[in-house]
Amino acid sequence: MPQIPGIMGMDLYPVRVGDMFSGCKRLQDILDAQKEIIERHIDQHQWFQKIESREEAIRDFIEKYGFIMREFYCSRICEERFDCEFAQQFNPK
Repeated sequence: MPQIPGIMGMDLYPVRVGDMFSGCKRLQDILDAQKEIIERHIDQHQWFQKIESREEAIRDFIEKYGFIMREFYCSRICEERFDCEFAQQFNPK
């Protein structure tokens, strides 16, 4: 299965098209939101975590916070959240 492209050619997170987002109508919106958040915070994250390479800092950020970004998007922002089977586990509001 193809990986979802991320920042600078990296995968944003290890979810493949066909896994839990296979029916997601807003996948590109989720990826765009995550990319904006990562770009805004990655320098501080890299410094605080004492990570030498930016690519490793991005990977670490996604491993630590990717699920939170997805959950927040799916439960609070996504226009499809009330009809989306995946978002239901997050009690959309």
